[in-house]
Amino acid sequence: MASKASINRDTILDAAYHQAKREGIASLSIRGIAAECGVAVGSIYNHFPDKASLVTEVIARFWEQTARGAEGRACFQYRPGQNLVAFCKQVASGLEGALAQFRSDWLAEVSSLDARTLQRGRAAEKECFRHIEQGFQVAIANDPSIDPRAIDEIGAEALAHFIWANMLQSLKDGDIECAALTAILRRALYREHGGVRQETEVR
Repeated sequence: MASKASINRDTILDAAYHQAKREGIASLSIRGIAAECGVAVGSIYNHFPDKASLVTEVIARFWEQTARGAEGRACFQYRPGQNLVAFCKQVASGLEGALAQFRSDWLAEVSSLDARTLQRGRAAEKECFRHIEQGFQVAIANDPSIDPRAIDEIGAEALAHFIWANMLQSLKDGDIECAALTAILRRALYREHGGVRQETEVR
């Protein structure tokens, strides 16, 4: 347990996150986390004004952990040398496991939270997803095989949003490969109608 003198926001959040992983979101309480950390309840309130704030940060931590991936590997981060289709496959692969875990461990409990906490939790989730959309924009800008006329017509931001929205829907529908989405991207964006002959994988 952390001492009262050394307690800080990250220590509290770590304890809350691990408790939520073990026992579920509904198990979280200010008093319980204070006991877990070995500090007075007031010490928790110094960093989190209410339970809603704590739960919001725990949900955000889940998506941050997901974005970093196993062993610190940024599975949602564009890597030089990838084309857009390869990057989409990388993101879909990382996201599929995260969504499955979230549905299994937390979705039912998160859905039953009070409206204020649920709204703030979704806002934190949306912020994390916004960074993933920005990753698509980076991939679009750095893929030299994409026909620039297609981007001029659609716009990189609008295209990134289209990719993200359709990827989420594909995964919800059980299409882990996002086959329809990647086929559309190949057909619509690349100079050769045959599409990308081979996605460049960078390990």
